[in-house]
Amino acid sequence: MRLELMEKRSRFDDFEKEYRDSKAYLHRAKLFLKEGLDHSVVFNVASLALERYLVALCYLHDMEPYNHNYTCLMDTVEMFMEVPEELNKEIRSLDKIFDICTLDDYFHGDPEVSDMERVLSMCERVEGLFDQEVIRSFKDSLIEDLG
Repeated sequence: MRLELMEKRSRFDDFEKEYRDSKAYLHRAKLFLKEGLDHSVVFNVASLALERYLVALCYLHDMEPYNHNYTCLMDTVEMFMEVPEELNKEIRSLDKIFDICTLDDYFHGDPEVSDMERVLSMCERVEGLFDQEVIRSFKDSLIEDLG
């Protein structure tokens, strides 16, 4: 029981860290946009936010994201929830910009302004996938197990 509680607590801690980080990256991306930084900088920071959001979703639903490219993350997310088809396609399309096959053959495309706008929008829509009731329930069950 103690090991199970520790694992559950650790998973919630992982979720909270990823969720908090995703919000911080998105906040920073929006600040960079407001401050007039180059769209590619905003795109890259917002892309990190999106990745962290997807990892947080996985942890919230007790799934381990084994790979952090967008296709693999979406494959994992689809195991526990339905994601609107258009959002799913858009997220997966980011792998074309971050074409990471191997470290020896790494390619990072140049994002357009429209890519920056799309990834900021994706972050907002993925944020909407978090069920606050599930988060509360997870947290409450930890408190209950400790009590």
